Amino acid sequence: MNFMDELLAEVEEKEEKRKLELDRLRADQLLTAIGTLEQRADDINELADSEIKLIEEYRSVELTKVQKKISWLSWNLHQFINSSGEKTIRLPHGVLKLRLGRDKVTITELQQFLDVPSNQIFLKIIPESFEPNIQAIHDHIKTTGHIPDAVEFRPAELKYSYKTIKTIRSNGNGKDKQQSADEVRIGIESTNKITVTEE
Repeated sequence: MNFMDELLAEVEEKEEKRKLELDRLRADQLLTAIGTLEQRADDINELADSEIKLIEEYRSVELTKVQKKISWLSWNLHQFINSSGEKTIRLPHGVLKLRLGRDKVTITELQQFLDVPSNQIFLKIIPESFEPNIQAIHDHIKTTGHIPDAVEFRPAELKYSYKTIKTIRSNGNGKDKQQSADEVRIGIESTNKITVTEE
């Protein structure tokens, strides 16, 4: 055991904040001991950070694999409910649903929209400004079938969702509990990109 180890062992024995007998040499030795301890703290942090990074990388890789499998299974369930002709299928381990989303109205070019005289009826009057009234435009399109200039209309799409039932393990009372998981809705956009959101 070298001098530094002896000093640190002495510090550990007297860590109850008891006053040490000091002179200038002894004070400098304590500063050296503090420097050594700070270096140890840095080493511990560095080791912990590298371990955390490894764990985070592992989690990311493994979760990506799992999510790909979930997406593939979900896609198969989507095909199944589409071919069944049913809107809702209740199963022992969850529920499959198809529901009609909302139509979407988008102003593609605001200035062009404002310049068309017949579009004036679709404006909400706000002091000092004009703003398209999306609801009025939507109602007009649904009623007449006419889409005003500078407006894009996307009809509602059928949306698919599933909900699984998770089993929560008991804490020794011998009874497992079932709990519904969050409903996962799958939206399929025109680009065939699948988006998954939890509610």
